[in-house]
Formats: sequence, C-alpha cells, structure tokens
Amino acid sequence: MRALYTAATGMKAQQLRIDSVANNLANVNTTAFKKSDAQFEDMFYEKVQTGSGATAQGTTAADTVEVGHGVRAGQVRRDFSNGGLQQTGRPTDMAIVGEGFFGVTDAEGNELFTRNGNFTADANGNLVLPNGMALADGITIPAEFDSLSIREDGVVLATIAGEPTQVGQIQLRTFTNPSGLDALGAGLYRATEASGVAQTVIPDTGNAGSIQERSLELSNVDVAEELISMIQAQRAYELTGKVIQASDEMMQATNQLK
Repeated sequence: MRALYTAATGMKAQQLRIDSVANNLANVNTTAFKKSDAQFEDMFYEKVQTGSGATAQGTTAADTVEVGHGVRAGQVRRDFSNGGLQQTGRPTDMAIVGEGFFGVTDAEGNELFTRNGNFTADANGNLVLPNGMALADGITIPAEFDSLSIREDGVVLATIAGEPTQVGQIQLRTFTNPSGLDALGAGLYRATEASGVAQTVIPDTGNAGSIQERSLELSNVDVAEELISMIQAQRAYELTGKVIQASDEMMQATNQLK
C-alpha cells in the first residue's frame, strides 16, 4: 500500500521539523543566533489509469489520476532578521543594526563571517572573539587609553591623554543571498556559491547596517512561535502515525479474507 510509505515520509519530515525547533529553542540565549526553519516539498506523482473516455474529437483517451508519494525536505532556511539589543557597557562589544557581518580570520588565515560582536582586546591589542579569531579589519587598540568609542559608521576612536585618535575602521561584509551561507557553529559562517562573494562595505552606507557600540545582538528566536511549531509538528506526526496504523489494519483485513 502506498499509504504506508507516504505516511512514513511525513513522519520523517516532522522529525526534521522538531529537530529544527529543538535547535532554535536550545539557542534562545545564544548571542546573535539566527533561527532556522525546515522547508518541505511534495515528492513525485504516479499516474494511475482508472479507465477510458471519449474526447471532444471523438477519440478514446485513458483517464488517469495523480497519486502523490509523500513529502521530502527541501531546505532548512536560516532567518537573518535582526534580534534585539542588549547593552553591556563593555567598550569593545558591538552589535550590527541591519544587514551585514563582521569578518574574522581563523588560524589558517581564511576569512569567516559572524554577527557576534563579543570582541575583546588580546595582549597585542587586537580585537578577538572568545574563540581567538581576530577581527579581519586589523584594528589594534592602544595599550593605554582613557576611553574607547565606536561610531555608527565603524570608526574606532581611542582617547589618549584627552585627545580622541582614530585607531581603525570597522567594515562589514554583505551577501546577495545570506541564507546560502554555510553555518559552521559558534556563530560562524562561510561563503558559498549560493551566498555569493562577500562585499566589503562601510557601515551605515548602502544596504549595510550600522554599528551599535557597547551592545550585543540577542537571538532572534521567538519562543512562542517555536512552541506553536512544535505542537503542529507533534500533531502532524501523530496523524501520519495513525495513517500507518489504519493501513496496517486494512492489510490485516485483506489477509484474513477467504
């Protein structure tokens, strides 16, 4: 019976949806986390001949019906809409308001991308993430400064002996299709063919967002929406399970016919 296999694809699909919801809820407090949503598409259709009938031209044509064979995962789409802002008061913390990513460099010298602006100055004055990856813009904070400020356009100013001095310019990276980025974990992404090449732009210009100093971006997960999705997936899973049970009972009844 087709229903057995069709319902099984539905149960697998709802398992994937639950996996996506679980990951979103687990990262509800992760800095700059972007929620994901499982997208599905129907599978191929089988044409079943039911009979024949006359056409308008008087010829005979077979009547067919299309029977679907279930569902499959199309993609898990990441939502890059902005999360809320949390003021931290730390001068090296930054949040992006709008589109764009910070560029950071890994140990092999490859450029990766992140929305996490939880930077600190290392022993050499370089701005680095907690995992040690340095901001790709090559900004060095002076060892002795009275105060540090970061403007909306990414200009970094350090006040030394009462005199504001520009020590660097933060630039953002934008993509034609951010949803095509490859997620690596730890809030890091890698450019792919689907995302396009990173465009380096000055913050608060063009389609790039601005920099909010002394703040961090929160996760964009909406707990209420995720709970609704979880309930919907659970109910759909139960219903497809009942289809399998009904199909099994019909097969049992057929086997018992004499």
